[in-house]
Amino acid sequence: MESDHPFQIPMGAAGAGKRRGIADFAGLVQNPSRTSPMKSQLFALFVALFLPFAVVAAESARVPTAQEILDRYVEASGGREALGKVKSRIMKGTIEVTALGASGQFTVRNKVPNKQVTGFDFSGFGSVREGYDGAVAWSALPLQGVKKKTGGELARAQRSTVFPRELKLKDSYERVEAKGAGKVGLVDAWVLEGVVKDGKPDRLYFDQKSGLLLREEAVVVTAAGEMMFQIDFEDYRVVDGVQVAYVMKVPQPAQIGFRIKFDEVKINVEIADSEFAEPKE
Repeated sequence: MESDHPFQIPMGAAGAGKRRGIADFAGLVQNPSRTSPMKSQLFALFVALFLPFAVVAAESARVPTAQEILDRYVEASGGREALGKVKSRIMKGTIEVTALGASGQFTVRNKVPNKQVTGFDFSGFGSVREGYDGAVAWSALPLQGVKKKTGGELARAQRSTVFPRELKLKDSYERVEAKGAGKVGLVDAWVLEGVVKDGKPDRLYFDQKSGLLLREEAVVVTAAGEMMFQIDFEDYRVVDGVQVAYVMKVPQPAQIGFRIKFDEVKINVEIADSEFAEPKE
């Protein structure tokens, strides 16, 4: 018999069997005690096999909070106790600027709570140094001399020099927000956005499996205007109980893209405060 309801599909004997099967299953879910022992066993088997997969799917789909991502980053980097013992660090390696076809020696020194100085030397170009002593950010360039950083450049220096950064990342921003899932190449990542007081927010990408920082994106105000910087962190290794990225790639902006590869990392070495001070002209 055909149905008069416009949205009801006519069903023959086979269709009626399907309806009975669906009705039986619905009754089984609503009141399993009224079914036969065989059906109850089948229902129990269905629950045992299906529910664990449903729970896993729900858990994997859940986006962690910003605090959960940061907490996992701390643990993945060595843990709060090990990171808390890090008071200074010296990293040495080489830098390659692909756009210029140049390479040279690169060194970065850090000291708690927020001191940093970097330096690199290019043959035929000279020595470049940048630093922050906790109050004054500066750069020293060939032919230009020493320059104090102000405005957005100063704010950027203040955010990027907190040390150890893994423990103080959240304090570098006005607030940190979880932005869901993203990709770094083929790797699944959780994305955080660090909101700054003045300027566009930074975006941070953390490996969903390891918890480590994979990429940072920041809009930096330069003399040439706003420029997007992308920093990729690779080749993590354990040094004195904490994870250190031995390779840093900066593919963006393309016109000054470079790659740093470290071959020596020392933790808790003596570094005089004068190393971070603004150089005399």
